Amino acid sequence: MKTKRRTNKKQKQHDSNTLQLNGQMYFSLLLFQLLNLLTLVAELNVVYIAFAVLALLIQFSAHLKLKNKLAVGTVSSSSKVALNSMSSIFSHSFYSTPKIFPSWLILLCAIAGSISLALFGRELGLLMSMVHLLCFAYSLKVFEIPKRKDLYQLVMLGIFIATSSLIFIQSVYFSIAVIILVFANFIVLMKYFSPSSQIKQQSKTLTKLVAYSIPFAVLLFIGFPKLEPFWQVPNVESAKVGLSDRVKIGDIAKLALSDELAFRVTFSGDIPAHSQQYWRAMVLDDFDGSTWQQTKAVKSRSMRQRLQDQQDDVINADVQGPGISYQVITEPSYQSWLFALDFATSEQASIGQRSDYALYYRGIINQTLSYNVTSYPAAILAKNLSMRQRELNLAMPLKSNPRLKDKGQQLRKQFTDNNQLINHVLSEFNQQQYYYTLQPPRLSGNTLDQFYFDTKSGFCEHYASAFTYLMRAAGIPARMVTGYLGSEMNPKGNYLSIYQRNAHAWSEVWLAGQGWVRVDPTAAVDSERVDSGFSSSLMQDVNELSSSFFSLPSMKAMWLYNQLKQQLDALDYQWTRWVIGYTNNRQNQVMKSILSALRSLENIFYFVAGALVLVFLIVFVRLMLVKKAEQSEWQTQYLILLSILAKQQLVKGKSMTAMQFAQFVGQQRPEISAHFTELTNYYCQLQYQQSLENQAEIIAKLQQCYRTLRWQLWRANFVIK
Repeated sequence: MKTKRRTNKKQKQHDSNTLQLNGQMYFSLLLFQLLNLLTLVAELNVVYIAFAVLALLIQFSAHLKLKNKLAVGTVSSSSKVALNSMSSIFSHSFYSTPKIFPSWLILLCAIAGSISLALFGRELGLLMSMVHLLCFAYSLKVFEIPKRKDLYQLVMLGIFIATSSLIFIQSVYFSIAVIILVFANFIVLMKYFSPSSQIKQQSKTLTKLVAYSIPFAVLLFIGFPKLEPFWQVPNVESAKVGLSDRVKIGDIAKLALSDELAFRVTFSGDIPAHSQQYWRAMVLDDFDGSTWQQTKAVKSRSMRQRLQDQQDDVINADVQGPGISYQVITEPSYQSWLFALDFATSEQASIGQRSDYALYYRGIINQTLSYNVTSYPAAILAKNLSMRQRELNLAMPLKSNPRLKDKGQQLRKQFTDNNQLINHVLSEFNQQQYYYTLQPPRLSGNTLDQFYFDTKSGFCEHYASAFTYLMRAAGIPARMVTGYLGSEMNPKGNYLSIYQRNAHAWSEVWLAGQGWVRVDPTAAVDSERVDSGFSSSLMQDVNELSSSFFSLPSMKAMWLYNQLKQQLDALDYQWTRWVIGYTNNRQNQVMKSILSALRSLENIFYFVAGALVLVFLIVFVRLMLVKKAEQSEWQTQYLILLSILAKQQLVKGKSMTAMQFAQFVGQQRPEISAHFTELTNYYCQLQYQQSLENQAEIIAKLQQCYRTLRWQLWRANFVIK
C-alpha cells in the first residue's frame, strides 16, 4: 500500500512538471521563435538561417501529425480532438509536446554546431560567434521542451535574443518593434499560467508591471555609470555603403543614387551656407596611376621623426576667426574616420586628429556615435609646409598619364603665379565642353588622360583627380579630399541630414602664405551642384538610372511623403540624440549639473520632498493593487450580474451559497431562472474545481449565458452599468 501511495505521489509530481500545451499555445511558441530570430536576420549567417527555417518546419509538421493522430483516436480518449478544418490547429485541447528526435541525437547536433562555430568563429568575430551560438541553442531547445522549466527557458531565451538585436540596430522604430515583441513573448508565458484568461486582461497586468518599472529604469539610465562595450565588431564585410579609403575613378558616382543616411548635424548657432558645407572625411595624397589612397608611413624615417612631423603639421594650423560649434551623430560605418568642417577640433578623448587635419575615432564605429566639434573656417592649415609633406604631395607615378603631365609642365612655363595657373585650369573646365554626369564613358589605362583630353565627362572624383594630378605636374603641392558636400534641412527637428548621395571629392593646393586652400573643380563645371545640391543635369541622370515612379526626384515631389519622412526622421533623430547619444561624457555633464543644482538648501529640500512623494505614491498604488484580488474575466462577469440584481432588490446574503442564490433568483424572476441557474452551475465548477479538462469550453458557455442574461435584463428595462 505504501509503495502504491509513493508511486502515485511520484506520478502526480511528474504530471505537475510535465508540460501540457494546446494547439494555440504551441503555434504561438513557433511563431514567436520566428519573430525573435527575424530581429537578427540581417546579421546571421545564411547557413544558420537555413537551419532555423528547417527546424521550424519540422516542428510545425510534427504538430500537425500529432493533431491528426488525436483526430483518428490513436491517442487516449481524454485527449481526443476533432480536426475538421485548419482552425483545429488552434484548438484548446491540451496534450504533451511531441518528442521528435531522441535526446542523444539533439546532443550530437549541439556538439556538431558548437564545433563548427569554434572553427569558423574567427571569421565571424567574438560577438557574432556568441550571437550565433545563442540562436543555435534557441533553435535546438524547441525540440526538447517536455517540462515546464524548458518552456521558461525557451521564452526567456527568445526575449534575450530579441533584445540582443538592439546592439546592431538602435533606431527608435526598431526599438519600439522590439519592445512590442518582448511584450508579446511575456504574454505567451502568462498564457500558459492562465490559459482561461483573455489576452486583454493579461495585457493590462503586464502593462501595470511595465509602468512600475519605468521610473526605476529612467533613474538607472540617468545615474548608472555608462560602461564601454566589452565587444567590438571589426567585421569589414558588414560595412555599409559609404566612402572608402581607396578611391578609383567612378567610385563616388556610385553613391549618388544611395538614399542611405550618413550622419546628422545640429548647429548651436547659424548654419553655414550650402556652398560652405564641405564635410572633410579623408585626405588622399598617394596616387599610383589609377587609385587614390592615404599615404603610408615612410619606412626610411624613424618613428620619432614621423611622430614629430605629424605633431608639427597639427600645431602648424593657425586658428583665426570665430568658431562654429555643432554636434554630429554619425551612423555605423565600421570604419574610423569622422566628418567635420574645416578646421575641426574636439575635446573628446575618444577622438583624435591626423596630420592632414581629419578627425578619426579611436576604434571602429560599429554603433551610432555622437560627438561635439568646433570648427574654424578662417583657420590657415599648414602655413609652413614641411619637406616631407611637400615631397608627398608632389609625388607622381613615372609612367602614368603622360599627356596630363606634359600639360602641367607647359602651364608651369606659361604661368609663374600659382593663383593665375589655378584660375586658368578652372576656366578651361568652365568654358570648354566638359560635362558633369553620373554616366561617364568607361576609362582604362591612363584614365586621367582619357578623361581630360578625350571624354571630358565625369563626376566629382574625375575632376578632382585630374586637377590634383595637373597641379602636381605644375609643381604645386596638391592632394585630393573626400567627404560630403551640402545637406538637407529638416525643419521638424532643426537639424541637417547628410546622405550617401552627398558624397563628394575636391582638391586642396598648398600656396605660400595661405596654407592648404580648398579648390573644387566641380564648382567650375556645375556650380548648381555646389550651391544647392543636385543640379538639373544630375537630376536627369538620376531619373534615367532610377525607376520612374520611385526615383529620387519623384519622391521629392510628393509633399505628403516629404512631410511624413521629415516627421519620422525628426523623431528618430531626437531618440538618437538624447537616448543613444547619452554617452559617458554627457552623463558626467548631467550629473555635474544635478549636483551643482543641489548645492543650495532650497533645492535640496524640494528634491527630497519630491522623492518622498514619489516613493509614497508608488507604495500607495502598490498596496491598493495588492488588496485588490486578481479576478478572471468570468469572475468579473458574475459579480456584475450580482450588482445588477442587487439594484433590483435581489441581494445575495453573506450566508447564502451561489446555488441557493440561484434558487432565490428563480423564485423572484422566473424569466431568467434557467439561464442564471446554468451560469451559476458553470461558475461553481470553475471556482471550486482545481483542474478541468474542458475548462475553456465551460468558460465559453458561461460567457454565452452572461450575454444572454444581459440581453434579457436590458429588454426588461433594467439599469445596467
